[in-house]
Amino acid sequence: MLDKSLNEIWEQHLKNKGADFVCFVDASVLPADAVDGYSCVVFFGKALSREYINALRADEKPKTKEVINTERKMDNLAVKLASQLEAEGYNSIAKLKFGRLPHKTVALNAGLGFIGKNNLLVTHQYGCAVLFGKVLTTAPFITTSILPIQPQCGDCTACVDVCPTKALHGKTWGFTTTRDEMMVRKLCTLCLKCMLRCPYTEKYASICYSYNKG
Repeated sequence: MLDKSLNEIWEQHLKNKGADFVCFVDASVLPADAVDGYSCVVFFGKALSREYINALRADEKPKTKEVINTERKMDNLAVKLASQLEAEGYNSIAKLKFGRLPHKTVALNAGLGFIGKNNLLVTHQYGCAVLFGKVLTTAPFITTSILPIQPQCGDCTACVDVCPTKALHGKTWGFTTTRDEMMVRKLCTLCLKCMLRCPYTEKYASICYSYNKG
């Protein structure tokens, strides 16, 4: 019988190290050539701060390079977690070949959100303003898998309209949709405007901002 406390112990460990959420995803629902015999994907992430998002929304220059710093933090946390699980006797890996198992693929099966017209994962809690980390492992975690959420953008084209280089096609994502059908990669400058202007991101930033302003 699997021990629920194993999930709780490692979830708390990751949150103590800075993750905002942790999921234990059944690897059997993911592409077999990507999971390569591992039974679980420990998937976690951290949202960008409200101060950072609102600074960008106001066209101000943030004090820190939060996207890069948060991405590195999640990557480093994944590497350390894999090492710790290996020390416990479980085969684990954090670094996969680029594109072999995208974060978005795991996030969809974790039920965290849907793919927006900006080709980003859109979560209900944080919008697009979140960075992820993951570890594939044989550790006997209790895992779950959820049918991917269908896109909920509707007629909204905020991300498409704000893109300064017209890199986004405005296509609604589907299971067979490729990245090239969603956007022209060479035109993307990583300006983050499509992330910032997503209504879900704006809601997250505005609610937090209003709450903390009291």
